[in-house]
Amino acid sequence: SRFEAVGQNGGLVHLFDQCLEAKGVQIFIGEESGYSVLDQCSVVTAPYRVSSDTVGVLGIICPTRMAYHRVIPMVDVTARLLTAALNQR
Repeated sequence: SRFEAVGQNGGLVHLFDQCLEAKGVQIFIGEESGYSVLDQCSVVTAPYRVSSDTVGVLGIICPTRMAYHRVIPMVDVTARLLTAALNQR
């Protein structure tokens, strides 16, 4: 399956690593990800932080024909809520 291939070659992990330095939502449509296994997919990511340090990246993989106007804000808000929750400790 497509997801087994992503896990085996580490491409998705590498892609998410690139997003660690992003200041907000990143969108990769089809071939923009640089990984052929994701050519028919879009990846939407957003980093989350503890204090001022980025500690992870939240992301989703969807078909390229998705409702971007719904998914992008959802990823952004979820990353912001995760950041807020992690910083309440």
